[in-house]
Amino acid sequence: MKIGRVLSSKSQYDEALVNYRKALEIHREIRGENHGQTCDCYEAIGNVLGEQGRNNDALIGYGKALAIRMKNFGENHLHTASSYFNIGIVQLNKGDYDGGLISLEKTKKIYVCELGVEHPETVKTNAAIAFCQQSMNRSKKNVQL
Repeated sequence: MKIGRVLSSKSQYDEALVNYRKALEIHREIRGENHGQTCDCYEAIGNVLGEQGRNNDALIGYGKALAIRMKNFGENHLHTASSYFNIGIVQLNKGDYDGGLISLEKTKKIYVCELGVEHPETVKTNAAIAFCQQSMNRSKKNVQL
């Protein structure tokens, strides 16, 4: 996984994906589908695919990570919130503002409960929600024209 992070930080996304997919294969074989490190591989793959603009593929990786986190931690855990946030951002990038808003609101609910309203993660989520709402308003105005 560390090699994948280095490659990704250097924008060598194809090589990073190869590395992350190998790590995923190993973790699934040794630890199983629902292990935390398997989840981390799915999330890392989603991150790289998102950086490449491959939003639909990124959503698949993030969705698998979310499913594992829901199973392991439940609905109201910080790791689950992180998955919701990633999914929300990709949905925004795709122009799916309604879906993005739903995911980000779930994130916010968890962060407020677990971290409080002034925590940087909550503040970051609020900013993403505001951006989403502004984008929705612009989109509605364009439709009306």
